[in-house]
Amino acid sequence: MTTQRHNLRRRAATCFSGLALGVPALIVSPAVAQADEPVTYEVVSAHIGFANIEYQDVNGRLWAVRAALPWRIDTNVPAVRDAPPTGAQVRAHWRDTAAPGRWVTVRVIQHGEVICQNTLDLGDAACYGITNRIT
Repeated sequence: MTTQRHNLRRRAATCFSGLALGVPALIVSPAVAQADEPVTYEVVSAHIGFANIEYQDVNGRLWAVRAALPWRIDTNVPAVRDAPPTGAQVRAHWRDTAAPGRWVTVRVIQHGEVICQNTLDLGDAACYGITNRIT
């Protein structure tokens, strides 16, 4: 009986020491770096001259206050088609000059392809890389 207990303890010690050595190895392993993806944002209008624009890049959410339209920027995000906050997003606000028929279009463009476009005359429009929407 003593020999059986000793063997059981030795097996348990071997098993736990293997786990103890394996867990730190998993924790210490470096994460795989993900490259940023290029994206283009556009805000255009034939009726509105200025808009406040919010957009996402690798540094977070940025603003272009009273940006002259048409407006365009090429930047990078962690993953264009992810949900916010890592994915592409652009918003335009022009409520102070909004009126029926005064359309503004916002776009998210990836590799030359429009993946989201939204046209509204309400004073606010937004597009997200995760949403394939063309209006």
